[in-house]
Amino acid sequence: MNLIQELEREQAEKITKKRKLDDFAPGDTVVVSVRITEGERSRVQAYEGVVIARNGSGLNENFTVRKMSYGEGVERVFPLYSPMVEAIKVLRRGKVRRAKLYYLRGLTGKAARISEKKRVIAPGMVSAEPEAAPQAPVSEDVTAIAGIDAAMAERLAGEGVSGVSQIAGWNSDDVADYDAKLGLAGRIESEDWVGQAKDLLAGKPPRAA
Repeated sequence: MNLIQELEREQAEKITKKRKLDDFAPGDTVVVSVRITEGERSRVQAYEGVVIARNGSGLNENFTVRKMSYGEGVERVFPLYSPMVEAIKVLRRGKVRRAKLYYLRGLTGKAARISEKKRVIAPGMVSAEPEAAPQAPVSEDVTAIAGIDAAMAERLAGEGVSGVSQIAGWNSDDVADYDAKLGLAGRIESEDWVGQAKDLLAGKPPRAA
């Protein structure tokens, strides 16, 4: 390893320690938290989609995430070590045989879906980790929030918001920003979308509309 590669490796390790970056591969469904600055305000926007490629190496490595928005495929390239990328969370592991999934660009509907990779424990093997008590899965369906119907969920998806956990992480600036973008005249705050989302993640039943 030459000096430049060693310096890049050390810098990459420093950046990784400051942020939450899950290990991911092409085919995985991820949520990328991106810091966006608009004038004097900044907010974190969540971009969810399927990783279709990883390119480059070292500090120059980047990855491409593809999602469907209003029936159209949208792709975005993120530099892995960019200061704008605050976190990368893997939602599902994809089972694929290729390192580049550009073929998805020509597919739609079920044909574009990727099978989920399942963890398999070979017979006779004993897990070193104690089994955790089973927990009920938390739905990411935003229509469980009173005030969000199917039409509103589609509008939110167009802004990159597709899960309850994303709404639960909004701060006051995010609320004001999405309220203005969607023309909701204060509904997000008055209907307490963020509070409802947090309740749902805590396992509480949905509030009555």
